[in-house]
Amino acid sequence: MFRRGRSALIGALLLLSLRGQVALGSQSEDRSSDADAIGRLLALHGTKLAQGILVQRLSDGAVLYQKEATQLLAPASVTKVVTSAAVLSKLSPVFTFKTPIYYTGQRKNDKILGDLVVVGSGDPFIVSEKLWQLAADIKNLGIREVSGDLVIDNSLFDSENRDDSRQGGIRQSSNAYDAPVSAFAVNFNTFAVAIAPSGRAGQSVLVNLDPYPLRGVVLENSALTTKAGAHRSLQVTRRVSGKDERLQVAGTIGVGAPMQKVYRSVGNEVQASGEYLRAFLKNAGVIVAGGVRAGLKPKEATLLLELEGYEMRKIVTGLNTFSNNFIADALVKRLGAAYPIKGSADAPGSGSFANGVQVLRDFLGKDVGITSNFVLENGSGLATENRLSARQVVDVLAYMAKHMEVFPEFLASLPATGWDGTLKKRFGKGDAVELKGLIRAKTGTLTEPIAVSAIAGYFRHPKHGMVAFCILENGKDGSSQPAVADLRDQQDQVLTAFMNLL
Repeated sequence: MFRRGRSALIGALLLLSLRGQVALGSQSEDRSSDADAIGRLLALHGTKLAQGILVQRLSDGAVLYQKEATQLLAPASVTKVVTSAAVLSKLSPVFTFKTPIYYTGQRKNDKILGDLVVVGSGDPFIVSEKLWQLAADIKNLGIREVSGDLVIDNSLFDSENRDDSRQGGIRQSSNAYDAPVSAFAVNFNTFAVAIAPSGRAGQSVLVNLDPYPLRGVVLENSALTTKAGAHRSLQVTRRVSGKDERLQVAGTIGVGAPMQKVYRSVGNEVQASGEYLRAFLKNAGVIVAGGVRAGLKPKEATLLLELEGYEMRKIVTGLNTFSNNFIADALVKRLGAAYPIKGSADAPGSGSFANGVQVLRDFLGKDVGITSNFVLENGSGLATENRLSARQVVDVLAYMAKHMEVFPEFLASLPATGWDGTLKKRFGKGDAVELKGLIRAKTGTLTEPIAVSAIAGYFRHPKHGMVAFCILENGKDGSSQPAVADLRDQQDQVLTAFMNLL
């Protein structure tokens, strides 16, 4: 099916050549005209772009195409290839987080005469569904009232709950990815704001917290409903004001437009997670009389039950398919807690970014066998400090393909071209449409301080069989930056060429 577009593809590449594009040298097996055509396609952005590219056959490690494959570049969220590979390898695909819930004082009939204490396990995937089940289980134990506080014990992780890339989101944010990282977190430490038009133009839009109102979270709504079919323009900003978190909703949405859910990071992770739990308990008919506070589990506390999370294979799918930065950083901290650095200043068992990133570095060096230099400062790729080469990324992909105990889950965690996640809207033009669902890959994108667009993963080639590939593209400092959308379109064409021409 792939060869149908070969003539059209070659014609397009020859047209690029006639427009004066310079062919870049290819170090593929035979430097064929096909490889030269791919080189011309990769030359579209000229000297404004640094590129590192490698395509490798997995059966024997043969290099099918490469360009500056050892050049260290910012991988953006392709970093999550390393994070997910390390987590699956170190903790296993069926590893399951268990978050214990304790109580202090005594149980008397349907009351707990004391506090309810949640000890965070580092589970990054405690979503509304899980919290609903936890509240139902507590109700089913016969409990109807807690006289004391909700105490959140986040001591598994150290106190650094935001890395450098998130510091600006402490007091206010218009993003979901500015969320703090904590051992007990609900809905990725974000608020969900449901916004829907009212029945008539000129009226205020309908705004609610989803799924329940939360104490200490104030909605400020200045958004208006406009005429049907009008352009939708909504802005939601989270600000911390005293003890309250204020979600300010502005803009417009047309009559009859579908409801939209907007996600924003929380400012206070202890308060937010505790109030989420209180709201779910209330909905289940369990009242907590006290407040929410941080604290350590007292030694004399009694275990009430455990909240069992999803298996790691589902968590890693959420990480890679939707490129969830919170999951990445929480898993890095959890790795740090599971494998603390010997002689570290951190307390034994304490999860920290420093410990977790060192586990990732050790995985690359000791497990994958990478001996060349690299720079790894975080597990999400949210900033440009990380530096990896296309060769190193493909080494990780090849390593995972050799390990049957983790490879099926790793492969399934990657979004499919044109189908889901970060690749859902790609591969929709020209010959690339034929590749929908046929490539599994992790993407990476940054727009500042330089443009970064990257993609790495696997496809089955009609001649070469299973292939691993990586394309890393960085704009250059001090130059005008290429548009990320243009880089993505180019990558789609290049991957189509890889499939058809190599």
